[in-house]
Amino acid sequence: MDRYIERKKFRLDPRTKLFLIIVVATLELVNSSIWFTLAVGTIPFLLFLSNRQFLGAFKYYGLFLIAAFIHVHRVNIEVNMFLNMIIVLLGGLILKLSPAFTTGDYIIESTNVSEVIAALNKMKVSRKIIIPMSVLFRFLPTIKQENRAIHDAAAMRGIIITRKRFWENPLRAFEYRIIPLMISIANTGEDLSAAALSKGLDNPKKHTNYTDVRFTGRDLFAVLFVTLFLAAVYLITTYLKVK
Repeated sequence: MDRYIERKKFRLDPRTKLFLIIVVATLELVNSSIWFTLAVGTIPFLLFLSNRQFLGAFKYYGLFLIAAFIHVHRVNIEVNMFLNMIIVLLGGLILKLSPAFTTGDYIIESTNVSEVIAALNKMKVSRKIIIPMSVLFRFLPTIKQENRAIHDAAAMRGIIITRKRFWENPLRAFEYRIIPLMISIANTGEDLSAAALSKGLDNPKKHTNYTDVRFTGRDLFAVLFVTLFLAAVYLITTYLKVK
């Protein structure tokens, strides 16, 4: 079943994914048009769908569209000045930063360590970068699993925000969640670093890799689609003066 799902996913070369996150992270910050911002923010949504991360895709896009709505109607928001400042600030941060972070999450979820190492080797990247990147691509998914396990353990004891016991002592409940996570982060980082070194990633000799990464028609389609789509939206918003 897992192999069948993998075949159904729209797999891209890691170097194509690197191109996409650079495009999203850069263009989301350099253009003030809300329509161009929405166009850039749509790319992570499509990437999530291509990787069959449907729940995450709709959660992200729903939050992104709410932030866009707040940005457009920020002048008309009639609430307390301090609350209005917080709402507008959060909306702006989500609008400008969430596409890049969401694309990064897609890359982490859709790329295994072997693909990353093989792609970086083909790009002639230094071992000083390859080793941290290989650790990172194992570190983040592991921490997500640890955090989920800590949440489940806290839920069994009623120490979650929706339970009465949480509000009896919020600071203590917060401590029960954060301290185990910090310890887990420290231990996981050390274990993964040791594992990377034990596999000989710091060896200056040329390494072999069973994973074959190469550009395919899917990569060409993704690059052309993103380039033409964003260029079309930019031209429309620029020459038709659409804000």
